[in-house]
Amino acid sequence: MRVIGVLRSCFREKFGTPRQARLAPGATATLTIAAEHKPEQSLAGLERFSHLWLLSYLHLNTNKRLLPKVHPPRLRGKSIGLFASRSPHRPSPIGLSLVRLVGIDGATLHLSGIDLVDGTPILDIKPYVPESDSDPEASTGWLKNIPFPALKVAFAEQAEKDVAAAERRLGGIGIKGLLIDVLRHDIRNPRDRAQSREGVDLGFYLHDFEARFSVEDGTATVLRLATGAAMHRNTRRAKR
Repeated sequence: MRVIGVLRSCFREKFGTPRQARLAPGATATLTIAAEHKPEQSLAGLERFSHLWLLSYLHLNTNKRLLPKVHPPRLRGKSIGLFASRSPHRPSPIGLSLVRLVGIDGATLHLSGIDLVDGTPILDIKPYVPESDSDPEASTGWLKNIPFPALKVAFAEQAEKDVAAAERRLGGIGIKGLLIDVLRHDIRNPRDRAQSREGVDLGFYLHDFEARFSVEDGTATVLRLATGAAMHRNTRRAKR
């Protein structure tokens, strides 16, 4: 397997990254195809497609052994067979994401609706072809009656000011809408009691800031956006 390029994503770590592609349409990334793959030729014609499949190497997979059953967040603690899920913890940690192609600038693809963390190695891209890639009669299995967890999203007064500042700093890229899309699907791990406590102050990294939030009574409230923090999970987990 050869890496064709490394994704530069707005998501800085796994916590906060959407669990599936297209859940956050405003989630952006770029992918520059390595020169050895002759992008001036290999990308010819790709601009005519609106969506792409990304095949990725899930490099942050920490599994040391095979787990034949996993606990998808949508099952709220219940288990299902590994191959009946899209868990990233797989014998071969290969990801499959359907993303929108916003545009191509030379060797660089501009993408949206992504679900991959910054630095993810990309193994391949393929154009999405609805006539062969979509089947209206397909069954959704155990997912049929189990929607993604849904939260209301609110913004504290300080968060509103921080969002406005981030919009100005980053060139008006829809920060508020992106935060709503990320948080409304409840990014907390339902099996992590510390995360699931009502009102606990949590945070995740996005673009060049850390978004701090808490959840109470079905509402995720964005408390503030902190800039200048080290973009590393150990910082987020440190005692405050």
